Amino acid sequence: MLSVLLVDASFALREALARSLARRGCHVTTAESGLEAFELLRQIRVDVVITDLNMPERDGLWLWRQTLLQRPELRGHFVLIASEPLPKRRSLELFGATERVLMKPLAVEELWREVRAAANDGKKGEGRGERGEVRDGVPRASSLQARAG
Repeated sequence: MLSVLLVDASFALREALARSLARRGCHVTTAESGLEAFELLRQIRVDVVITDLNMPERDGLWLWRQTLLQRPELRGHFVLIASEPLPKRRSLELFGATERVLMKPLAVEELWREVRAAANDGKKGEGRGERGEVRDGVPRASSLQARAG
């Protein structure tokens, strides 16, 4: 059974996605902010973290950076979901090099595919493919910049 931490400020989306993942056999823990999620990650073990990019208090990239300082084994186990054009930030390029990015509106099957991939392949960014390509339907760093423009 996969253990997933799902982080999104929207209660309705968080609960709908949690139910969908639970129906697929996941144990899902939810948080409504990056700060709350970070505190949870200090207490629980998870296989995958799904986080929204834009949230109050601390955003998804902050959560990713802080988590990897404490839990480096989670590199490659993040799925970032975004509803707006992606900003051109260095941290987003770094995120895209090892993690997965999906745009809202989400297709549940697409999310499920990325969750399974993140759980099974936490080292996907190491030594495979080139920066900027789209692999398995997931844009890499320079593709993310193109979407943001």
